Amino acid sequence: MTIEEQLHEALAASVSLAVERDDLRATVEKLTVGAADELTAAKADIAAKDARLGELTVAVDGLSAEVVALKAALAAFEAEKVTASKEAAKIAASVGVSPVQMSPADNAKAEPEAVDHVAAFLALPVGSKERGEYFVAHKAAIVRGIF
Repeated sequence: MTIEEQLHEALAASVSLAVERDDLRATVEKLTVGAADELTAAKADIAAKDARLGELTVAVDGLSAEVVALKAALAAFEAEKVTASKEAAKIAASVGVSPVQMSPADNAKAEPEAVDHVAAFLALPVGSKERGEYFVAHKAAIVRGIF
């Protein structure tokens, strides 16, 4: 190989390496710029989430204070609560009647016999006219008995 051929081959290798270097440099710059953009976007997202977290923390703290105030108010209401039975006992005592004393009229009333309307309804044949009429007549008691 002559010196000119060697020089020509060295120049070709040098140009090839320069082209490869330029391609690698462009690729690295694209990756660097892309990574920098992604990093900037991630930082902005984190800052937004931190701000929202701060807002939510303030809101939760406000709600916690409100819960404490509501619990205190509920305790105060419970302490002041007067039941109907206590009031009735006071009224009865003020007129001279013992709160546990029964009037003679209470003894005269006979307690109605308790009927299990659900069992009576279920005992009737399915699809019969009587079952439909029984349900219409005692709908409230049947539904209350089921639930």
